[in-house]
Amino acid sequence: MGETEQFDESVVKLVAEHQSVLRGFVMAMMPGSAEVDDVVQEVNVLIWRKRHEFTLGTDFKAWLLTVAKFQVRNAWRKQRNRRESPVPEEVIDLLLDQGIESATRHVRPRHEVLWECLERLRPTDRGLILRRYFDDRKVRDLAAELGRSADSVKMSLHRIRSLLAMCVRRRLNLREGLS
Repeated sequence: MGETEQFDESVVKLVAEHQSVLRGFVMAMMPGSAEVDDVVQEVNVLIWRKRHEFTLGTDFKAWLLTVAKFQVRNAWRKQRNRRESPVPEEVIDLLLDQGIESATRHVRPRHEVLWECLERLRPTDRGLILRRYFDDRKVRDLAAELGRSADSVKMSLHRIRSLLAMCVRRRLNLREGLS
């Protein structure tokens, strides 16, 4: 595999690893907006186009969120131009800067802990959660695949989510107690 292919593969991995951070940031900056998916997609396309501006080994999340900040700002400008949002430009800039700072400070520990907790699940439970939420599979499709009822799969997902929530809370409390 050539240098370019390795670089591209590394960028693809980084983009995939940071999708939840990206989506969370955009959702926080555009609560209730129907345009969240569009903005996330625009950021992903832009990241791919500008990938050669990124240096491996530097802070990918900061770079990603900076690109996202500009895309959210553009979406807000479009809303304002359509008179859907009367928010002044200075307020938009302040909110976006605070959003990046907050995302950088709070999301990373939660994300890391969530992955630790996912790894602690039984393989069948982890597989079900990953297929449902990371592969975006529908419950009815999973039920058919597993030969179970949709209600049974829903109950399993609820149980696993509860286990994950307890694990994340416990681990975050442990981390806070140590710092």
